[in-house]
Amino acid sequence: MEALFNKALVPVDDSEQALRAVHKAAQLVSAGVIKSLVLLNVYDSSNVDITKLHSQDKLDDLRADSLELLQRYESIMLEKDVHPRLKRAGGEPSALILDVVDNDGSYDLIIMGSRKLNKFKELTLGSVSDRVGRLVDIPVLIIK
Repeated sequence: MEALFNKALVPVDDSEQALRAVHKAAQLVSAGVIKSLVLLNVYDSSNVDITKLHSQDKLDDLRADSLELLQRYESIMLEKDVHPRLKRAGGEPSALILDVVDNDGSYDLIIMGSRKLNKFKELTLGSVSDRVGRLVDIPVLIIK
């Protein structure tokens, strides 16, 4: 059986929903539905003022935390004999996820968790998964 999807992007953060998305993505690769995976973590660098003296230290800490998170999810996948590629970036999550998909051009699926927001936050901010699902041109599998 040939894989249904060639390359899937799995955006992750440190949430229960992201962990479930990682498990589902690994399961789909193991079942032959997806050929390859890329785990993406977008760390929030908006609070780092690059004009300040210690801003590089803060960015280094954010990058280190991001890499640690990605390696934690990678180890879960490696236990299932799934070998993802790791990618990280600083900025606003939904915009960066869309940029990664648009700039690469080879993704044909996104698998991501859906964080539960209260009604006010959902109306004013929207969720990352909601924005990505509305604005991307490829299928999005939302894991709850």
